[in-house]
Amino acid sequence: MSKESSLIHFDKDIAKSIGLKEAIVFQEIKNHQSVSLSNLIKQIIFFDEKELIVILEKLLKIKLIKEDLEKNTYSVLKTITSQEDRKKNIPQKFIPSKSVIKEAKSLGLSESFIKSKIPEFKTYWLDRQDRSFSWDYKFLKYIVKEWRAEEQKLHKESKMSPISQSWKPSQEALKILELAEIDKKFVKDALPEFVLYWSERNISSDSWNSKFLNHVKNQWIRYQNLISHVRKPTRMTANWDPSDDCYDVLNLAKINKNFAKSQIPEFKIYWLETKEMRNCWNSKFIQHVKFKWNTKNGSSKNVLSRLKDYEWAVNFKN
Repeated sequence: MSKESSLIHFDKDIAKSIGLKEAIVFQEIKNHQSVSLSNLIKQIIFFDEKELIVILEKLLKIKLIKEDLEKNTYSVLKTITSQEDRKKNIPQKFIPSKSVIKEAKSLGLSESFIKSKIPEFKTYWLDRQDRSFSWDYKFLKYIVKEWRAEEQKLHKESKMSPISQSWKPSQEALKILELAEIDKKFVKDALPEFVLYWSERNISSDSWNSKFLNHVKNQWIRYQNLISHVRKPTRMTANWDPSDDCYDVLNLAKINKNFAKSQIPEFKIYWLETKEMRNCWNSKFIQHVKFKWNTKNGSSKNVLSRLKDYEWAVNFKN
C-alpha cells in the first residue's frame, strides 16, 4: 500500500458542519459507490465497530447516506458541498439584485450613485478572479463604504472657501507661533503677502490656519538662517557671489535661479562703484532681484508690502 493511499481525507468545512468523525466516515463512503460495514472497519482502523455504527446512524438520521439492507452496504444519498465549492466567480454580466438596491436606498444611497459603481466593482473583481459566496452582499458593502467616503468628501468641500482679504489667523494659530518663539512683528508682516498670494490663485481650502502656520515657520527658518550669516560691514568685492540660501529664499517667491544669477553682474558693478559698506550683501541681493522680477513681471504687490516682508529684506536698514 502506498503512503498516499493510507492517508485519511476529509473536507474541513464539512467537518465543521457535521463533526470530524462523521466527516471522515462520510468521505470514505463517498470514495466508493457503496461500502459494507466490514470494509469500513478495515479502512478506518481507529474506530471500533460500536463507534462506527453510532456514526453511521447519525449520517443516516441526517439523510446524508442510505443503507441497502439486502446487501448490507452504505452509499451517499446527498452530496455536501464545502464552503469553497459554494463560492463563485463574479458573473460577466453581474447586476445587483433588486433587494440589494432597495436596501442600499434605505441607507440613503441614490440609485444613480449605486448604478455608477457597478462597472468599476465588476471590473475590479473580474480582474482579480476571486470567488465569493454572495456578490450581492459584497457589492452592498462596497457601495456603502464608497457612499460614506463621498459624504465625507462633500462635507469637507462644503467647509472649503477662498481666502478673504480680511482673513486673519485664529488666536490658537497665533499662540502656536508664539510658543515657537517667532517674533510677533514678523508674523504680522508675513500676513499681507500670504493673503495676497492665495487670493490671487483663487484656491479654496478648509485649513487656512494650517497653511499660514507652515508658511510663517518656513519663512522664519529662512530669515533666521540669513541673519546668522550677518557680519561686520564690508565693501562689495569683485569675486562676491550670493549664498545658496539666497536662491532658496527667492525660490519661495517663484523666482527662478537663472533669473537671479543673471542679476549678479549688474548688482556687483553698482555696489563696487558706490564703495558703500553693508552688513549683509545676501539680503541686499535678494531685495534687488525681487525688485527686478516685480518690474519685469508687473507684480501687483505694492512697495510698502515688499519693504515690510522679512523674507526679502532681512537687513533692510543697510
